[in-house]
Amino acid sequence: MRSKALIFFLAISFILAILGFFLFAFEGGFGGRGHGMGEQIPQSFLLLLFIGPLVALLSVLGYALTFPELGEGKPKVEPSSVPKVAKGESALSAVLRVLNEDERKVIEILVAEGGTMLQKDIRWKTGLSRVKTHRVLFRLAKRGIASAEKHYNTNKITLADWLTNKKGLEDD
Repeated sequence: MRSKALIFFLAISFILAILGFFLFAFEGGFGGRGHGMGEQIPQSFLLLLFIGPLVALLSVLGYALTFPELGEGKPKVEPSSVPKVAKGESALSAVLRVLNEDERKVIEILVAEGGTMLQKDIRWKTGLSRVKTHRVLFRLAKRGIASAEKHYNTNKITLADWLTNKKGLEDD
């Protein structure tokens, strides 16, 4: 949505700059030298018609090139590939080895609850703050360990399928 509005603004600014250039270059542009009874359009106004949209065009273009990530909206999170598991080791124990303490707490609670919980319940059971819980869950989702979907005013968190299968939930 934002990029469409940006492109629209750039197109309008470009058209106005071109129009202002022609009006300024030809001293009155499409209507000749004057309008009505011999009155002329001041050169400063014609210059402003050219410079104003040109400055706006260059400003917005510079902003879009300097901060491209701001126009993308929410970052798209691609789940990482399934980790390699040594023979006889469960996927869950392999994942728990590489997680930090807070992430491990969240995964263990999710496993104990069957693989699906509401984010507010995870927060309550782990004792983490609301922001900390969100950050931990975001990192887990980014790695493909868990996923989140909107559920009223909270999120429904689900462990990845490759972790919730029968072999992945067994402990050694």
